[in-house]
Amino acid sequence: MRKTLLLFVLMLLALPNKLWAQENDYRIHAVFLYNFTKYVQWPSAGQSGDFVIGVVGNSSIYDELVKITNGKMAGTQKIVVTKFKSADAITNCQMLFVPSQVNFENVQSKLAGKPVLLITEKPGLAQKGSNINFVIKENKWRFELNENSTRQAGLKVSAELSKLAISV
Repeated sequence: MRKTLLLFVLMLLALPNKLWAQENDYRIHAVFLYNFTKYVQWPSAGQSGDFVIGVVGNSSIYDELVKITNGKMAGTQKIVVTKFKSADAITNCQMLFVPSQVNFENVQSKLAGKPVLLITEKPGLAQKGSNINFVIKENKWRFELNENSTRQAGLKVSAELSKLAISV
C-alpha cells in the first residue's frame, strides 16, 4: 500500500513538470515560428493582407504565438494567429503549425500546391513532406528542413535558415 501511495505521489509531482516542460517547449516553438517569418519568402500573392499563422487543433502553442506576435509584423504585414479546429477548417494562411496529435496526412493533402510553410513536431514528418519539423538533438530543440518540399510549396528559404537547420 505504501509503495502504491508513493508511486501515485511521484506521478502527481511529475505531471506538473511535464506540463511545464511542454508549455516551455511551445514557448520556444513559438519564438522559432515568429523568427521563421524573417527567413522565408512567400510568393507575391502571400505578401498582401495579414500574415496568418495557423494552428490546427487545440494546442497551447496557440496562446504562446498570440503573446509573442502581439503587435508584430512580418515585413509589412500584421501577424494574425488563427486556430483551425481540423484539417477541413483550414483556410488561407502563410504558416501552419500541426501538433503531433493531428493527422498530418489530412493537413498535407488539404495544402497540396499552396504556398504555406508547414511546420510539425513529430519524428519522421520532415521525410514525409513537412517543410520544418521540430526535433530534440543533443538535449536541444533543433529543426529539420525539407528544402525540396519547401520549394514545391513555392517558398524560398534563406541560406541563414538553411545553415541552422538539419537538412532532410
